Amino acid sequence: RDCLLSRGLGDVYKRQQQAVINACYSTPSPGQNWCAAWVTNVFRNAGVGYFGGNACDMFNAWCYSSDRSALRVGMIVADSSHSGTGAPGLIYGHVGIYVGGGIVMSNEGAITSKSLDSFISFYGTGSGVRWGWLGGIALS
Repeated sequence: RDCLLSRGLGDVYKRQQQAVINACYSTPSPGQNWCAAWVTNVFRNAGVGYFGGNACDMFNAWCYSSDRSALRVGMIVADSSHSGTGAPGLIYGHVGIYVGGGIVMSNEGAITSKSLDSFISFYGTGSGVRWGWLGGIALS
């Protein structure tokens, strides 16, 4: 019984992770400088929940690791401040979603897919990049 319960929960988490990935590809951009709004919309569209705030808020509340071995599909990847996009980046930071295969999707005016290394190289110029579970809800 315990094994069935564990397996069942694992399946739920895998479905939630897949729902987040699917929502990444189907959720449109809310516009330039609205990266956190896109992340909020993705998680809402995936049925995980609603978690508002800007990228800086999400970074400070939910991003706790820069250990690549801890990175999981469906985690948010963020910084709280970077110089790459001028004032918006310095004030609000940037946030995206790890979709697996070394790829982070985010809203940069258009929805983009960047390698984790490229994301870190560009957005890690200020506070550094960290990741974690949005809302503290572990999907794996």
